[in-house]
Amino acid sequence: MQILFVHQNFPGQYRYLARHFGADPAWQTWAIGEKANVLRQGPYVPREGVRLLGYEMPPSTERRNPGAEYERQLTRAQRVAALAIRQRQRGLDPDVICSHPGWGDSLYLKEVFPRARFLSYFEYYARPDGPIVDFDPEFPVSIGGRMHYRSRNGLNLLTLEMADAGVCPTRWQWSTFPEEFRSKIRIIHDGIDTAVVAPSTGTRVTLEGRTGPLSLDERDEVITYSVRNLEPNRGFHVFMRALPLLQRRRPRAITLIVGGDEISYGSGHRSGKTWREVMLEEVGGDLDLDRVLFLGKVPYARLLDLFRITSLHVYLTSPFVLSWSMLEAMSCGAPVLASATPPVTEIIEEGNNGFLFDFHDPEGLAARADELLAHSELRRVVGAAARDFIVEHYDLTRRCLPAHKALIEELVAR
Repeated sequence: MQILFVHQNFPGQYRYLARHFGADPAWQTWAIGEKANVLRQGPYVPREGVRLLGYEMPPSTERRNPGAEYERQLTRAQRVAALAIRQRQRGLDPDVICSHPGWGDSLYLKEVFPRARFLSYFEYYARPDGPIVDFDPEFPVSIGGRMHYRSRNGLNLLTLEMADAGVCPTRWQWSTFPEEFRSKIRIIHDGIDTAVVAPSTGTRVTLEGRTGPLSLDERDEVITYSVRNLEPNRGFHVFMRALPLLQRRRPRAITLIVGGDEISYGSGHRSGKTWREVMLEEVGGDLDLDRVLFLGKVPYARLLDLFRITSLHVYLTSPFVLSWSMLEAMSCGAPVLASATPPVTEIIEEGNNGFLFDFHDPEGLAARADELLAHSELRRVVGAAARDFIVEHYDLTRRCLPAHKALIEELVAR
C-alpha cells in the first residue's frame, strides 16, 4: 500500500501521521512539499521511511490580489502534478492521498492518480459574512476585502467536490463549511503527543535579557504569550495594551513573548512596520522593557520548557483556526487564560480546565491575570485539570492517530 502526503509547508498537520506511516512496513510513504519550506523545517520533517519530494516556486510579488493569488495556486498545482507524473514512472502510485487544499498543491492529482482515495484537511471556510470579518471593529473589512474572502473559497469548494473524505480539527471550524458538505468531513484533531508535551518539574530556562542572562523556573512569576507571528488576528495588540496595566499590578512578573514579525493571517500595518514595532510605539513608553522579552521564533523543545515554567499562559485568537500552542500549553500543565472566542470555548470551560476573558477588553485581561497570579493553588489545580483534559480528548497515540488510521483504512476498503 502507498500513501502520499501533500502540503506546501510539509509536514504541516501531517507531522505525526507521516511519521507513523513511514515506520509501518505495510505502507510505502511519500510526501511532497515546496522545497524551500521543507528545508526551513529542518529536524521537524519526518524522514525515516518517508520518500520526500520537493518542488520550487517563483517568488511571490502580490499578496492581496485574488486573481494573482489564484494564478499562483494553479501554478503550484501544475508543478506538483508535473512532479507526480515524473515520480509515477519511478513507482509512485498512491492508494491514499492526504492533502491540505489551501495552496492548490493537490488540485490536479486526481487526474494523475485517478484510482487514489483523497483525504483532504479542511481547516476553515472563509465567508464574506463570517464571524471573523466584523469581529474586531479596529480593523474593519472593506467590500474589496469581503470579495477576497469569497474568492478564497475556490480551492476549498473544488476540493470538497473532489475529495472522498475530509478531516477538520475542531467542531467549530467544521461548522464554518457549507452544510451540504459537512457529512463528508470528520472531526479529528491532529493530536498532541502528550508523552513529550508534558509537565516536567525542575525545568529551568536561561534567556538573554536586556541586562544580561536571566534564569527562570516555576518558582518565578512568568507570563507567556506564544503565536507563530505577532499580529492582530491572534490578539497581539490586545495583549500589548494589557501589559502596562499588568506590570503595574505585578511588579515581579516577567513576560516572555514568542512569535515572529511576519504576517500569517490578515494584513500588515499600513506603515510597513511590523506589529511588534507598532505596538511598542503605542505602549512601549509605559512598559518596563527589562521585564519583557521578545524571543522571536524558538525551537520546539524550548517552547515546551516555557510552558512548563509559566505561571500563566495567555492565548488570544479571533474566531479562526485554533493554534496548537494553546493545547500544548495545557498538555504541559500550564494554567491558560484565553479569549472567550470560538474555537477556544470548545476546549476551555471557565474555571474547570482554564480561564476565559473578553478578547476586546485589555483592562479585563490585566485584571483577570492579576487575580489568577495571586492564587497559585487555583492555577495549579486548573493546570492539572487542563493536562488531564488534553490527555483524555486530544492524545495522539490513544485518540487522534487511531481515528485517522481508521478513516484511511475505511477509504482504502471502499
